[in-house]
Amino acid sequence: MMEEPQELQITGKGELRFAKFISFVFHPLLMPTYGFILIFCTKNYIATFVRYEIKLIIIGITFFFTFVLPAINAFVLLKMGRIKSLEMESQQERLIPYGSAVFYYAALLYLFHNSNNFLTIFKTVILGAACSIVLTLIINIKWKISAHMIGVGGVGGALLGIMYRLRVDMEFVFFMIILAAGFIGYARLRLNAHTPAQVYAGFLLGFLIQLGLTMTY
Repeated sequence: MMEEPQELQITGKGELRFAKFISFVFHPLLMPTYGFILIFCTKNYIATFVRYEIKLIIIGITFFFTFVLPAINAFVLLKMGRIKSLEMESQQERLIPYGSAVFYYAALLYLFHNSNNFLTIFKTVILGAACSIVLTLIINIKWKISAHMIGVGGVGGALLGIMYRLRVDMEFVFFMIILAAGFIGYARLRLNAHTPAQVYAGFLLGFLIQLGLTMTY
């Protein structure tokens, strides 16, 4: 059997490293935090209306509950031998981490719901994220839907819903999210983590859940 030219091998390794980098930077657990950062860093009346300290609180507790706590849980499971790697490539490995993530998202939703300092739209975004993680857990039992695409799709759906419901100008940010979704989808396919159907279904699920909630809740 003939070996691939060295140039092709180098290119292939470079693509894999790029795909892993994209998958890491746009990890689904980081998407709620990214979503709030985008809302607050864009020139719109929401960013102007919300006080700076409230912005920091929202971003901080969102990052803690949706990323830090699930990440700690994943490291513990890795040390216990319940998962083989942090990528959790098999469906069975994802059940416990997804289940614990549901608990953390529910706790965050409770905090948001019982605070008078947070706008309803912020609570709606967290509700959408919580619904998405529940559906991801259920679907993952039978089918390995892409959590990465659910995450970025959710951010896109939330931004579009906010744009039309609150008349907020964030078209450029929305376009960048769609562009990022393309890179993330490519990365997941390049790593053979999902099939095209699982990638497309993940994006549509996250997008429609957040869009529906932000438009109606």
